[in-house]
Amino acid sequence: MKSKLPLLAAAAMLLGSSARIHAATNGMAEFLKSKHGFFVHYVWGGSQDKPFTVDSKGKVPASFDELAEAFDAKGFANDLSRWGVEYVILTAWHYNINPLFPSETMAKWGLANHRCKRDLLRDVIESCKAKGIKVMLYTHPRDGHDLSQEDQTKTGWGGPNGTNPDWAKFDRKKWNDFSNELYHELIARYGNDIIGIFSDEGSAAGDSWKVVDYPRLRQTVKSLQPDLMMEQNWYGTTYSLDVGCKEYAHWGEFANRDGNAWPAWRMPVGTIFTPSWYATKPAGDSAVYFKAEDMFRYTVLQAGANHEGGGTQWAAGNHAGGGWETGVAETMERIASWMKPIAPSIKNTYASVSWPTARGTRIPDLKWGGVATRATDDSIEYIHILTPPADGRRSVQLPAPADGRKFAKAILLSNKKSAAFVQNSDGVRITLPEGVSWDPLDTVFALKVAEDSPLQNIALWKAFRASSFPDPGPDGGSAWAFAAVDGDSATAWKSRPTGHTEGNEPQAPDATPSGLIDLGQAARISHIEVLGPIGNDVVIDVSLDPAGSGAKTMPVPAKASSPPPEILKATYGVDGQEADVTARIREILKSGTTTVLAGNALAGGDPAPNKPKRLRIEMKTGDQTTTRDAAESAALELVPPQLARVDLPADTRAQSIRIRRAQPGDPLVVQELRVFGTFN
Repeated sequence: MKSKLPLLAAAAMLLGSSARIHAATNGMAEFLKSKHGFFVHYVWGGSQDKPFTVDSKGKVPASFDELAEAFDAKGFANDLSRWGVEYVILTAWHYNINPLFPSETMAKWGLANHRCKRDLLRDVIESCKAKGIKVMLYTHPRDGHDLSQEDQTKTGWGGPNGTNPDWAKFDRKKWNDFSNELYHELIARYGNDIIGIFSDEGSAAGDSWKVVDYPRLRQTVKSLQPDLMMEQNWYGTTYSLDVGCKEYAHWGEFANRDGNAWPAWRMPVGTIFTPSWYATKPAGDSAVYFKAEDMFRYTVLQAGANHEGGGTQWAAGNHAGGGWETGVAETMERIASWMKPIAPSIKNTYASVSWPTARGTRIPDLKWGGVATRATDDSIEYIHILTPPADGRRSVQLPAPADGRKFAKAILLSNKKSAAFVQNSDGVRITLPEGVSWDPLDTVFALKVAEDSPLQNIALWKAFRASSFPDPGPDGGSAWAFAAVDGDSATAWKSRPTGHTEGNEPQAPDATPSGLIDLGQAARISHIEVLGPIGNDVVIDVSLDPAGSGAKTMPVPAKASSPPPEILKATYGVDGQEADVTARIREILKSGTTTVLAGNALAGGDPAPNKPKRLRIEMKTGDQTTTRDAAESAALELVPPQLARVDLPADTRAQSIRIRRAQPGDPLVVQELRVFGTFN
């Protein structure tokens, strides 16, 4: 990456100042506990003369400056506040690369007609900040196909050829020089005041690595603000970004307007409920596709399943000049009215570990009629009953908590009335207070966690910042360090072994890798567990400082690793429609991962579309040959993972936990980093 430093330094000089190292808030931490978001595109068609955002009369503004000046930033923030959203994603640039601020980068590269005079992003950020609304900025790192041919030549895109450039003319380094200067300018200007950026995939084939140098893009963003969340619409890979977003625009499950057909996801879900992501209809023409009731109930369902943060990102565009397409404000206000009395059970929460909701679950699939969320300090479990008992019963029976948690009392959240409950070996039974009926949208019980409840893994789904990742290549896959705290031993954070990937400049191996968890608040820590083949010279630092200063250091006991099995044959598919994944499984084991996830990523595609598939592995351990198999989406453990435990001194308090290699050595592979304790 050394060759890139002069470019970034030049960009910093161009801006006249550099951003501070740390933002006012930890953007990753804020995103992970947010469940109610909104997505807005505000787009100028530029010299390509495309009719994007319209005003309330259906008219397209006459110029880029007119579009920018017409945005009502204070009215926009007031609307979002009235709707009760936790954060908003707003366009920084999209079609034809027209940044909504007076970009010096665009002028430097000869694209001065792509600049607007108003710093619209600053106005929106300040207006939203005044209302307590967090902001993410949408960007597009591969939108050169929308530029004029003259501008494509200036930026290295090379010429028109559909979504992808004309490869014979494409200058990948020049394009990424231009793109990274623009990202550097964006983060230097606004990085202290936002929680993250959204980077559009831009290719349904999931092959944007051919255009974008993602390791370099990540370095540009994270070198300025390491705690910013980097989100991307998910089409099989997140490259070097942090989290994927399941995107819908009246397709897939969201082509069905019945909310009972919509599945929950671990990742955030972004979907329009109007004709497009930006305003296309004049006032008076109804624009809303979905029922407010369905949207609200899906927001609750998604809160119960969403481990990777962001919850639901409902999307609609605002008119130039202020206001929204007909029905948008009314729909969001109805959702806000239902959410207000139970807001603590949705906003600023994590998905429950006691009663987890699986990916793909729909509301009709809920076995006991609801989903669960938990307070970020682990003090309360919220039980959402979305499908009340049909036989007039006033009680619901939940299975035993999966994590063994105990509870002291229950209240009905909407009116704070005590609710009778019984917890025994059969589970937890909760009864409505007298004089109260089931809410047809969502009845919420708050269960107070008992003081003698077993210690929990409080690192689960917290922000985790790593020193490096293996740079992703054409086989895709997420590289986010979140894999070390996602509760799934089939995933792992792996530090960079070589950094060499197709099309990107190689980077040196990460010889002293480290990963830092921010628990979000101080906690009393009992012990720490490390799952994975970490090897020797690994230590744990614990500190009350979120950045990790003044830490106490303890060694992680080294465990002798078991020899991996010899993979004889591995297939994925069904009924003769199978892919040979032997080489891929061998590669996974060689990397240090001991559990594999049965899925299409193993095969680089779907060998049997619309059919349930299985992973089948024939392997040899010593003199014994065995065959193991797993259904699609299930994890298959090939080698028992190593578990090392670090006991801490009594009364140890900490907010940050760092794992690192104390001496230069091999890359780190951490399947799970678990921290057991209680928040103060």
